[in-house]
Amino acid sequence: MSNVIQFSINGDTNAEKVTDRVKQSVSTLEKNMQGIESKFKSFGKDLFLSFAAPMVILNQAINMISGAIEKSRADVRDALADAEKGENKYMRAGTTASAREVAKRRQDALDRKNAELAAEALAEEQLKEGGVLGFGGEADAALAQYEAEGAAMGGLEAFKRDVKGALFYFGLSSMSKDKEMQDVLERRAQARMADSPEAKAETAAEKQKQAAEMQIAKQKELDAKPTSFKGPEGFSNVVGVGANPVIEAMSAQLEEQRKQTALLERMANAGFSPADGWMTAPASTAAPSRAAMLRGKR
Repeated sequence: MSNVIQFSINGDTNAEKVTDRVKQSVSTLEKNMQGIESKFKSFGKDLFLSFAAPMVILNQAINMISGAIEKSRADVRDALADAEKGENKYMRAGTTASAREVAKRRQDALDRKNAELAAEALAEEQLKEGGVLGFGGEADAALAQYEAEGAAMGGLEAFKRDVKGALFYFGLSSMSKDKEMQDVLERRAQARMADSPEAKAETAAEKQKQAAEMQIAKQKELDAKPTSFKGPEGFSNVVGVGANPVIEAMSAQLEEQRKQTALLERMANAGFSPADGWMTAPASTAAPSRAAMLRGKR
């Protein structure tokens, strides 16, 4: 599209007309340019919408599908949990047994994975401990122990550990992921912990506790054994618990001696003999002196 403005000016007759024609042509050109600019703007907007609208619809569809999948997974998890509990009366016993077996297997796999991750993470932390600029720390000490233990084993094991040690040293293999290196680092940590004051105090307390428990158990065994001593009725046969049977017997013997002494004194004081019926003598009869008794006088 083009606009060509052609004019000629006649100085005597048509100058104003020509000016008006020029202004009109310029105005028409400006309108055409604005129309072209508006079309370009609309084209860009239409082009953006032609790409954006399908993307929006696609994202909505993906979200709907993802939501449906997640809901299905949640339903499955709920059903498995219900089957594992075994409280649903409509659930077969075989379904419950299968659900519990699967849950146990999954938990075992999760525990195994957690153990591996923990061992690797702790080994990584131990390897960073100590040293200056990466030298002389726990990593070097553990690597030296690793190779020394291999040399003590000898043969193929020594060669294997030498090769692996070189790979560890130059960073071509991960020390934290190697199970044998993890074992070395863990044993070193155990030795340090066992030598700490806290561990020693804990060990001493545990030994004292075990000794006290053994003493209590022995005392219970002794208490449970039968005894050949038959104590008085109602008295305990354990010394220190309840009445003491030895003291009770001694007290009874002393009481009996007191009774006999009192009876002899009555016999002596009354001057009766068994033939005279001294057993029936009144208790208030006057008692003779001991000298009179020795002389045989009444």
